[in-house]
Amino acid sequence: MIRTSILVKLASLTILLALAGTAPAQKDDPHAALIGKAAPDFKADFALNGKVQNLADLKGKVVLLDFWAVWCGPCVATFPHLRDWTSNYKDKGLVIVGVTGYYERFGFDKEKGKLTKAADKLTKEQEQDMLKDFAAHHKLGHLLLSLGNEEKKKLYEDYKVTGIPTAVVIDKKGVVRLVKVGSGEENAKAIEEEIKKLIAE
Repeated sequence: MIRTSILVKLASLTILLALAGTAPAQKDDPHAALIGKAAPDFKADFALNGKVQNLADLKGKVVLLDFWAVWCGPCVATFPHLRDWTSNYKDKGLVIVGVTGYYERFGFDKEKGKLTKAADKLTKEQEQDMLKDFAAHHKLGHLLLSLGNEEKKKLYEDYKVTGIPTAVVIDKKGVVRLVKVGSGEENAKAIEEEIKKLIAE
């Protein structure tokens, strides 16, 4: 009798834990609220492979916002896809915008093609030069924007960025249509399918 009662309680507890583990995750998807809404605008203070511009200036184009950093291994893993998408869809109306910030502690060894630890904190100008070398080494031809710390912090909050890479696909009207976090073929496939769909709209 006691044994049965304990088993029933354990089963009930297991069900409750399962519900607690799954329901909030689906309900509290931080990016769900962004889908179908106007993409929050922002302004960078430095641009590579293009000019500094507002996101609003890109209406009429399909935009892929790529939140990344030079020190992020999974971000580097997405570079082949970013190069391919730039090559395949740029002339069809896609603009890829890589969004990063100032980390002040990384140099780049052009000879070895590797990041180095800076002896002193980098100035903005030094970090911008490092970014040029990094992008050239990795053959990144899409628009790269750097944001100051306050602007980056606000933008990360606006887009609910908690990990990088985070990719946000925005349609021609400036509306968020897809958000994917992390590298990997499954995410890349979903992003490319969305890009093709939105270009055709």
